[in-house]
Amino acid sequence: MQDQIIEDEKPRRFITVKSITFFILASLVCFAYYFFINWGLMKVQGLDFFYLWSSGEGGGGGH
Repeated sequence: MQDQIIEDEKPRRFITVKSITFFILASLVCFAYYFFINWGLMKVQGLDFFYLWSSGEGGGGGH
């Protein structure tokens, strides 16, 4: 019985292919969420998000 408990509690590797895949997927989802929220807010305000992004005037700057 004691040997079985010790065998079950073997340390596992933290960084695996599965964890890296999930990290990349989560990063893409977070980026897409941020991007579409910004795009949607700009659309509501009647602004062109891509023009502001490429000209560096986004974020309320305009100096």
